[in-house]
Amino acid sequence: MVAPDRTRAGRRVRPGIVLLAALLVVAATLAVLTAFPRRAPPPPGTLPPTAVLSGIERGGRVSLARDCGYSAPLPATPGRSLWLFCDTPVYVRRTSASGRAGWALERFIAGSTAAEGPAVTGPGPQDRVPGPLSEVGTPAPVARPGAVDAGGAPAPFLAPPVGLFTAAGLPCGTGGSYPASWISGVTRVPSAPDLLVTFNNYCVLKGAGGFLDEGFGLAEYDPATQALGNDVTVLAGAGLESAAPAAPLGSPVISGRYLYLFGPTCAAPRDGRCSGTMVEARVPASPAAWTDPLSYQWWSGGTSGTWSSDAAAATAIIPGTKPSGVSVASFAAAGRRFVLIEQTDIGGAFTVRESSSPAGPWKKVTSGRVPCRAGAGYANFCRAIIGHPELSSRTELVLSYFDPGAEAYGHVMVAGFRW
Repeated sequence: MVAPDRTRAGRRVRPGIVLLAALLVVAATLAVLTAFPRRAPPPPGTLPPTAVLSGIERGGRVSLARDCGYSAPLPATPGRSLWLFCDTPVYVRRTSASGRAGWALERFIAGSTAAEGPAVTGPGPQDRVPGPLSEVGTPAPVARPGAVDAGGAPAPFLAPPVGLFTAAGLPCGTGGSYPASWISGVTRVPSAPDLLVTFNNYCVLKGAGGFLDEGFGLAEYDPATQALGNDVTVLAGAGLESAAPAAPLGSPVISGRYLYLFGPTCAAPRDGRCSGTMVEARVPASPAAWTDPLSYQWWSGGTSGTWSSDAAAATAIIPGTKPSGVSVASFAAAGRRFVLIEQTDIGGAFTVRESSSPAGPWKKVTSGRVPCRAGAGYANFCRAIIGHPELSSRTELVLSYFDPGAEAYGHVMVAGFRW
């Protein structure tokens, strides 16, 4: 995931540094332009690219450029889903004194927001579009519970993490940085009315400084009472991506006795690309276990499926992959098995694999590209390609993704692909 753009504080620099910075900007711009090929129409009969809109956006004067879009059916409300998003910039359309209309950033919600909406799949492609979404208020104990109506503004979902630091060792929140818990997945807790939400804690640095992965955690959310429980950071520490190959984690899948988690390591991130691999962890499927870091095991290869309690022993679950992102879920509701979507570049390319078990082996089903457009700003990467079983069918896979060229300053979209 890429941090949103941040305005840098002005300071005097030497001419040589300016020239170097200019060359880096040119190189980054060329990388982005080549990453976004000319938009091609989606395969016939599939859901065309469509914005995931909240009720507050329906009037056309507000645009939510929020990052990532995970969803899961509400356990007690058939036909409706909870959507969880990452950082949420709120843009409003304003008219200047000269009469010129434009978008202005009114508010930035760091971390996560949530909304609810219909999730009823019908015979036509447009039946697979979620919405209109109604914003969900900040849950207890983070704040007093209470849903926001369909025209209401988005609200923070997870509380901001504490105890994070910048690369210089300063408390996160200084020097233009900010702490954020970014959602990494959601699934239903078996035999309970709750949803299990996974997240990763980051210290997001200003400008193009990137972000530091400093923790992985889980929380249980009860949609009926709008309350969070068992909210805990399980793995913590600065620089997890380099110190522990298994972090960050997400895509929770509960199967049999275990909760499985997946994540792309990013040992050498550059322009949104990674030179890492794809790892997997498992833990017994109970709150007592998944809140205990000593209960976690990591896939460490072998023909018989070896698991190790040492995170440093984690190996690639699919050799040769260098994912920019990964999304895994059970697609039983769509007549499929376990499905893994690997994002293979920053231009929206992906590969789909399927398995009878979340532990693999994974067989390639298809590949494609979500139709992103180049946008403006540092966060100009087509990203967060996520599968949605409740919107998919046996013949059509519905993916959401962040299109940096959509709406005001980027937007979460959905599109369908034959498989």
